[in-house]
Amino acid sequence: MIVTREQELAVLQSVTYASLFDYPLTIHQLHKSLIGVRAHCNDIVSWWRSSELLQSTVQYRDGLFFPAGREELIATRSRREAVSRELLDRDRRILSLMSRVPFVRMVALSGSLAHLNAEGSADLDLFVITAPHRVWSVTLAVLVLSRLLGWRKHICLNYVVSEKAMQIVPEDLFTANQIIHLRPVFGEDVFARFVKSNPFVRDHYPNFELKTLRPQDPKALRLYGPKAFLERILSFGPAQVAERIARSLYRWHLRKKAATWQSRDEVRLEAECLKLHTSSHRAATLSKFECAMAAALEREPVTAAVRL
Repeated sequence: MIVTREQELAVLQSVTYASLFDYPLTIHQLHKSLIGVRAHCNDIVSWWRSSELLQSTVQYRDGLFFPAGREELIATRSRREAVSRELLDRDRRILSLMSRVPFVRMVALSGSLAHLNAEGSADLDLFVITAPHRVWSVTLAVLVLSRLLGWRKHICLNYVVSEKAMQIVPEDLFTANQIIHLRPVFGEDVFARFVKSNPFVRDHYPNFELKTLRPQDPKALRLYGPKAFLERILSFGPAQVAERIARSLYRWHLRKKAATWQSRDEVRLEAECLKLHTSSHRAATLSKFECAMAAALEREPVTAAVRL
């Protein structure tokens, strides 16, 4: 089988990127996160078997793909997955409560817990989508409530947008990777709209597909129950006032801490978007990825380099 350079690099890049987080990939995960190339799972395995470059740089063992020489990642993945499941059991009540907060339309796990790749007592990183004009009041309400319930130390609400601001920037590999690994726990229909609002994701990951949602009656999309009733009551006036007060108070509080932010360009304090990546790993991750790829390609067999 003839494997093109583009196909080889797609596999190598995807495995290398995941390894930055000490995470080996199953074939289905590699398929989902294959960078820049559309393919079937069987194709990917065939490419690996037929490519001198991939044989020298990528190992496939116990159903997992990882950089050559890094067999320890198999045990690391198993250990971290067990830790992550324990942490998610710990945080089940938080996630359940989040879905009941008025004006919350989607809650998704992000970060290491979304990958089941957490160590120790990892924070519960959440990506939240709210109804329009409710970002700040929802954020502040959740933070106050979590403090009252003793959860504030491990809940991290660092990215909240409204349904009016679902387009994410910058449109790079780092952002696309974060989006495909979000793990919705509430509001899958809103998550589907969120992904469609960011078409650049499939430019980087053309194999990524959303779960198939059952067709819904438009009436079924309406909110019912105590949450909907409370939203209707609040929307008569209290919610608008709360949003203005929350934005004024919390933005003042955040700006007092601005001197400690390590990545100010990754912070957005906007009406419909609250992004608090004050210590973003974007630049470091992309730099490490570039260096790791250069190192991997240095091990490329001479015959393969000549052929390609």
